[in-house]
Parts: sequence; structure tokens; C-alpha cells
Amino acid sequence: MSTIRVDELRALSDQNFTIQVDSSDNFQVSGTIEMASGGQFSVPAGTNAQRPSTPVAGMLRYNTETGSLEFYDGSSWQNFISGSAVNNGATEQTAVTSVQALYDAGQNTDGLYWMNLDGTARQYFVPLLSHPYYIMVANWGGGANAFLQNASALTGRELDGQGTLTPEGNWANNGTYGYYRNAGGSDYKYASFSNRGLAYRYVKFKFHLYNYYSNDGVNGRSFLGLGGVGDGLTIMRDNNGIGNSQHIFTYFTAISNNDGNSCPSTAGTYPTHRGQGNNPSGFLGNRYSCFSRQGSSYTSEYVRNFDPRPGDSSGNTEPNSYTGNQWYTIDIGTQVSDPFHCVIHSDQDSGNEDTYLKRGVVLIKA
Repeated sequence: MSTIRVDELRALSDQNFTIQVDSSDNFQVSGTIEMASGGQFSVPAGTNAQRPSTPVAGMLRYNTETGSLEFYDGSSWQNFISGSAVNNGATEQTAVTSVQALYDAGQNTDGLYWMNLDGTARQYFVPLLSHPYYIMVANWGGGANAFLQNASALTGRELDGQGTLTPEGNWANNGTYGYYRNAGGSDYKYASFSNRGLAYRYVKFKFHLYNYYSNDGVNGRSFLGLGGVGDGLTIMRDNNGIGNSQHIFTYFTAISNNDGNSCPSTAGTYPTHRGQGNNPSGFLGNRYSCFSRQGSSYTSEYVRNFDPRPGDSSGNTEPNSYTGNQWYTIDIGTQVSDPFHCVIHSDQDSGNEDTYLKRGVVLIKA
């Protein structure tokens, strides 16, 4: 390293009064740099991809993607506002109070963030890039890792890095096909889960399901204040006082494709497997989809509503539409703060004849 000692260092006019240092070189000042009151200096500017590959604590730069001044604190890049770091949800101490605050702080990727929505700081999985402004409130069967980006740290039914779990209620769990009732006769079993302090209007979800042997489409089945829902899996609000208005969405499962126990003849929210069975009660509107086997009559096969992932059972028979590979979004119409039920409901003759929840995710947005 060379050392130069001068009283004044001045750039020449033919270099536009600029002192240049190559990108591979360092210009170190052991003392103090003083600038006249009318002077200024520029910090390096660039995108996220142009950040130094081996940053050192104290580095300072302008991020052209986020439009903010940022510094490296030894473990991650943080934003500056008025000389202090912005709350960006990276730690419990920097928890934000809204999803918008994450965007304002320069966060723009799916991941785990700390938020304080109701007076308590919690860690949430927030899919900032893939599902803007939504927050995950339920995760079964590793659905988060299957359906969302940067969720590989979450397994099973984990919601955050602290190991908070989505409840599984009184369901049983078959290692191959997922959660089910494990009960004969007309029955329902459910898991209740929290809205995690967020008032919401929109509910977005995706479920991979199997159906074994039976299930009668729209026929029968009432539970938890809902009347005449039929067989399958339902997402609903936990607010018995509003009756059928609790309903959010139902995945119907049916025996066959061409009799009274098949899917409704009127299609629900696209995509749905069309059939010629009974149509649902009016309060469901079009907030349903349906799948059954391609043939007719009863079968002991496991029928799936999704394209299998590595390690999944093929289920022997597939329906002709993959309703489980579709994200559904329901607008409740007004902002509410109710928790949720996820209900498996059917009328079977033995324990394994059922609708099975292989994996699923529920997101909500204000």
C-alpha cells in the first residue's frame, strides 16, 4: 500500500474535477475529511444485485430499487431515515405495524417478518412478492413450502421461525394422504385457527385433496351453524351468530361423474368438475368447486384434485380438472376480525372413506 501526504488534494478540470479510484482499489483516509458548507459527496448507487458480494459492517450506499439510503450492519442491509434505521420487520425490535410498512422499508421478497398488528409483536410469513399485501394464517402438510417462495424453513404446519403451529383440531393424520376425520357415519371434524391479530376482507387459499371411495357431492351435511353444505372441505369464519354468512368456500367431493351423487350441474368458481348432481344451497353462491372420479358409480380409489408433487401418491384416478392447483380469492365484502374453521365433512361407512387434506395454505388481506 502506498501513502501520500499532502496539504491539499485537488482534481483537474480535464477530469471534470473528479478524483477517480478503480473499482478494485481502495482509498483509505485515516484522519478526517472536511467539506465546505456548500459542498457535497455522493455515495455508491446501484440495485440489490449490485450490492458488494462481501459487505463489511459500516458500508453505505444508495439503493436504486428501493429509493433509499442503506447501510450494512454486519449481517444485513438496513435502510436509513433521518439518520436512523427504519423499522423493517427483520427483528422483534424492528417490528412494523402494517404490510405497507414493510414495502416502505424496502422489503420486497416473500419471507418471515416481525409485525405488531394488535399490540403484540409476532413473526409472520408475508408473501410480499408472490401475493402482495397478504399474510399467511394457516399452513398444513407443508403447503407453505409447496405453494410459496422462500418458505423452505417452514415444514408441516409451522407458521414462523419460532415454531408456532397451525392447529389441527380433532383430525387424524394419515402419513400418505393427509388429514381426515377417521370416523364412520355422517360426521364432521374441524380445526380452528386464528386470524393472528389482522382485520381482513380478502381470504386467499389453495388446497390439495384426496377423496376415497364415497362422498355424496352436495347432499346433506350441516355443521357449526351452516346448513346443507354437502361433503368435502369447507373454509368458514368462526362466528356462529351470523349463521350461513360464516361460509367462505367449499371444495365438494363426489362419488362419480354422472348420477345424483356427482358434482353440481351448475359450475362454481372456476375451475370445477362439471357433473349432473344436485346444486348447492343458495347461500354458497358460486363459492365452491367440485371434483370426482372420471367414471361412474362407487370406487375404492383415491381420487386427487391436484398434480402430484415428488413423493405424493398418484391416487390411481384423477379428475378432469385440477381444482387444487388453483388459488381462490374470496372478497367477504367488509372488513372482519373473526378467526376461522377448516372443516372436513362427509357421510361414510368406514374410517378411511373420507376427504383427505394433503396440504393447504390460507392467506388473508385487509
